[in-house]
Amino acid sequence: MKSNQQNNPAIIYQSLYLANLLLVPALSFMVLVYYLYHAKTQSNFNRIHLIRCLQISALAGLMLGIAPIFYIFYSDEFSSSVMISIFYFVTLHTGFILIGMLNLARAMSKKLPLL
Repeated sequence: MKSNQQNNPAIIYQSLYLANLLLVPALSFMVLVYYLYHAKTQSNFNRIHLIRCLQISALAGLMLGIAPIFYIFYSDEFSSSVMISIFYFVTLHTGFILIGMLNLARAMSKKLPLL
């Protein structure tokens, strides 16, 4: 039972990453940052999952939030740039969700995250 309790924070971190993408983006990210400041007493396994969640969340925020906006504003043709940006957003968002599901499964099986 004790090994389950030690692994529980990694599952929570990966679930917060998925909540960051799907439910409440800013709030989940702030909770992950809060956990980062209080992660000094946790095992290396849990800290690795936490840091990986924060890294991928920041990357997802940049790639999903800023890149399509730049493409729309600096494109010559507005209608096609909006269509390409929506396609880019949906495809990349799905990829980040699949990465989160894979890392959540790895946290449940007590393995380190892949990406």
